[in-house]
Amino acid sequence: MTTPGLNVRATPALDIAWVRSQFPSLKTQVNGHTAAFLDGPAGTQVPTQVIHAIQSYLLTANANTGGAFLTSRRTEEIIAHARVAMADLFHCEKDEVVFGQNMTTITYAISRAIARDLNPGDEILLTTLDHDANYSPWKALEEKGVVIRQLDIREADCTLDLDDLKSKLNEKTRLIAVGYASNSVGTINPVAEITRLAHAAGAMIYVDAVHYAPHGLIDVRTLDCDFLVCSPYKFFGPHMGALYGKRQHLRAGCGRHGGLCQQSAHLHGERRVTQHGHHNGQWF
Repeated sequence: MTTPGLNVRATPALDIAWVRSQFPSLKTQVNGHTAAFLDGPAGTQVPTQVIHAIQSYLLTANANTGGAFLTSRRTEEIIAHARVAMADLFHCEKDEVVFGQNMTTITYAISRAIARDLNPGDEILLTTLDHDANYSPWKALEEKGVVIRQLDIREADCTLDLDDLKSKLNEKTRLIAVGYASNSVGTINPVAEITRLAHAAGAMIYVDAVHYAPHGLIDVRTLDCDFLVCSPYKFFGPHMGALYGKRQHLRAGCGRHGGLCQQSAHLHGERRVTQHGHHNGQWF
C-alpha cells in the first residue's frame, strides 16, 4: 500500500543580503569593521521605506494640525492613516488609538489623569518584572497618598507569582500595571488572566507591550485590557509611543474630575474651544 504524497511547499530561504540592504545604518563602519547594533531596548534601526516616508512628510506636509491650508490638512491625513494602521495592529477602533512622544511620556500622562480620581488609601499593584517606564509613573502617585503594592516573582523561572497577585487584590485596588513581556528576562505574562482577575476586583489594567509588540500578535479585544502601550521605534518605526485605550475610558468614562477626557483630548491633539475662544491640545 502506498501513501499519497503530501503537497508540502518548501519555505523559501530568507534573503539576508536583501534584508540588510533595506537598512542603511548597517553599512556603518567602526574601526574598519561593520557595526553590530546590540542595544535592542534603545530601538531598532530604520529601513529605507521609513526614512523616505519621514523625508516626504518634511518636504510636503510639515505643519501643525488644525490649519486651513494644504500642509496642515496633509499632516492630519497622515495622522489619520497612521491611527488606522495602529488600530489594525492593536485590533481596536481608530478612535481608541493615541500617539505620543514615547511610551514613558504617555504613561505619565495617563497616570496623572487616573490619579485625579484616586483617593488616599487607594491601591495600585506593580511588578518587579516591569520596565521602569511602567513603574515610576505609578510609583510617583504615592505623593497623593496612593498605596503602591509590589507583586512577587518566582525566582526559579522569573515568572509572576499569581498567588501573590490574588492575595494582594482587594476592594481598594484601582489598577494593575503589568508588562506583556519582560524586557530583561523575556518572561511573557498571562495578561488575559491578569486582566480577568483585575476586572473581577473592580480594577483597571495597564499593559506595557513595548517588548512584546515586535515579537507577537496583539489582540486587545481578546485580552479585554483597559490600556495597552507600545513603542513603534522598537519595530522599525520613528521614535514615538502608541497607546490603546478603551473608548469609555478615553471619551466617556472620565470620572469625577474629567481627567481621562482632558488628557485624551491633549494626546489626540483635538482643538477644543474654551469659553475664552482658545483651543488646547497639540498632541495627536
